[in-house]
Amino acid sequence: MKITRHIHACVEISQGNDRIIIDPGTFGAPDLDGATILITHNHADHVDPELLKPGMTIYAPRSVAHSIPVECHIVEHGRNFTVGSLSVEVLGSEHAMLTHSIPIAENVGYLINGRVLHPGDTFQPIKDVELALVPVNGPWVKMLDVEGYLKKFPPKRFIGIHDGIVNDRGLAINKKFLTHLGETYGSEYSPLEKGESLEI
Repeated sequence: MKITRHIHACVEISQGNDRIIIDPGTFGAPDLDGATILITHNHADHVDPELLKPGMTIYAPRSVAHSIPVECHIVEHGRNFTVGSLSVEVLGSEHAMLTHSIPIAENVGYLINGRVLHPGDTFQPIKDVELALVPVNGPWVKMLDVEGYLKKFPPKRFIGIHDGIVNDRGLAINKKFLTHLGETYGSEYSPLEKGESLEI
């Protein structure tokens, strides 16, 4: 499988001719033509309705299905599916808490071929996953949360995502801390930049 980082939480996973793009949001997205689109939740940084066109194959939780202008397959925890050679396990149901005054939103994660985890906006409690895409910045997450996740559920390898609100100085700080946390808790940190890929 080839994993390509795009912008913020948008990640592309491909194997042969099969392509999945997760969370093409308003911060930007690659060309979606020919890809199957997976959406974790209905926040704008994870889904841009203007990018979604009739005829696209889209999987999303119910709250997203009611807010986008095209048909999609509704997913929920345990409702799994395949995209060609790629199997997709749907995990979880809730977004991480933003504030006590804002209701908790619906959120699902996706585990691809049992190897690559995109959690959306939460930390999915899966230990020893081969590659985890780990949210590292946002109103709901701080570096202590990342550390707690890596300590309790260390993946073999991880990529930091959800950092589109951070400037270049903040990204450099992220890289320093994520490298340290990976070394401390036995997870290999892969600092992919926008447009960069790795294969597993």
